[in-house]
Amino acid sequence: MPFSELTILYFQIAAALLMGWDYFTPKSWRASMDAMLGRYFAGVQRSVDGDISEAWKYLKSSASKLLLSVFAFAIAFLVLKIGGSSPWSGRPEVIVITGLVYLFLTAGGILTIFNILMPLLVPFGVGGIFRAITTFLLSTEKGPAAGLGFLALLTSLVMRYANHTAI
Repeated sequence: MPFSELTILYFQIAAALLMGWDYFTPKSWRASMDAMLGRYFAGVQRSVDGDISEAWKYLKSSASKLLLSVFAFAIAFLVLKIGGSSPWSGRPEVIVITGLVYLFLTAGGILTIFNILMPLLVPFGVGGIFRAITTFLLSTEKGPAAGLGFLALLTSLVMRYANHTAI
């Protein structure tokens, strides 16, 4: 999906303004802006940390269900192997029973795993990305404003690269 050149230019202008803020403004202005942005990103980070810790608690409380799902997959595999290697494996009723038991065990295991992992996608996926970004912005030496400028520049470079490699 190609990006418009105007969108890339907007990101580059934002990067220049945010990174230039560190060079062309008085130290007191920089300190107040970085303090305000630091408070904001620290609040975002606390919120994300809360979501991630709740997701870990949910995952730990669901560990027995995950183990039961893995156990169901193991039993399904054994049912399929034993059913296929038994002396009665050619009989239609053995094939139907073995297939149904295998189907129920694998379907139950898959549904249980999906029901546990789907609520974790947003806290770990999006939350993890936000955690990484806020950690970067709060730990940059030049401050969060220059860090935002760097991220805007990096985004514009990625968009330009995507335009050049688009088919």
